[in-house]
Amino acid sequence: MAVFCSDIDGTLLNAQRTISARTIEAITAVREAGHTFVLCSSRMPASLRALESLYGATDAPIVAYNGGLVLSAQGRVVSNTPIPASAAQQIYDLCASLGVHGSFYSGDDWYVWARDRWAEREMSNTGVSPRDELAEYYVGGGVMASAPPHKIMCMGEVSLIDAVERLVVSLPDAVGYRSKETYLEIGSIACDKGTGIRDLEADLGVAVGDCYFFGDNYNDLPAFAAVGTAIAVANAKDAVLQAADVITATHHDDGVAQYLEGWLREHSR
Repeated sequence: MAVFCSDIDGTLLNAQRTISARTIEAITAVREAGHTFVLCSSRMPASLRALESLYGATDAPIVAYNGGLVLSAQGRVVSNTPIPASAAQQIYDLCASLGVHGSFYSGDDWYVWARDRWAEREMSNTGVSPRDELAEYYVGGGVMASAPPHKIMCMGEVSLIDAVERLVVSLPDAVGYRSKETYLEIGSIACDKGTGIRDLEADLGVAVGDCYFFGDNYNDLPAFAAVGTAIAVANAKDAVLQAADVITATHHDDGVAQYLEGWLREHSR
């Protein structure tokens, strides 16, 4: 049995921000041949499960929040690594003073700074909706203390996001990366996609060194270092292309599907 793990945004999704019919067919063929396909993303679990439903998956684990929350196929928590509440509070305070939109994700709960254009854009991108309560309630109402965030997404003008990034760099227990110039995604420094896949090794029944990983961005590099075969889509960042063992077509050209189709042909001989 082979295990294929894939990033989502910039890797698996097409120009319409969904999984193409060709990619669904390729994933389905891989799964019907007895192999496993695992989503590994900065997204929340509900968003990953919604994408899995497109190809009928009910028996695969997921790596959410860049390894911050890893769930078995049955929904059991395999590992749970949130951002410490003290660090999250500092980030929230700076966002509030700058007027930066901050989204806080804890499990499948999403608290937004406001129902503004940034929140609407993320809702459109991920297919999930935030809670009615805002981030102010999450932070000030005591919820964050008992359920710290797995991810904080800061969105705003470039100069303001630069300021938030400087704070994050100074924190010993948080790490951030720019998914866009106007987006800063923040998680715990104690985890990444590589640790997330390693946490699943017992559940998968396959050594991580025998797994395959598709990616495009800097947060995929720890997974590239963990697996046996690192596959970059052609639109990936230069550092990701350089770290890859294989380069496939771009995400808009169904690069993941093209690789899976070729792999199945080769291993069916």
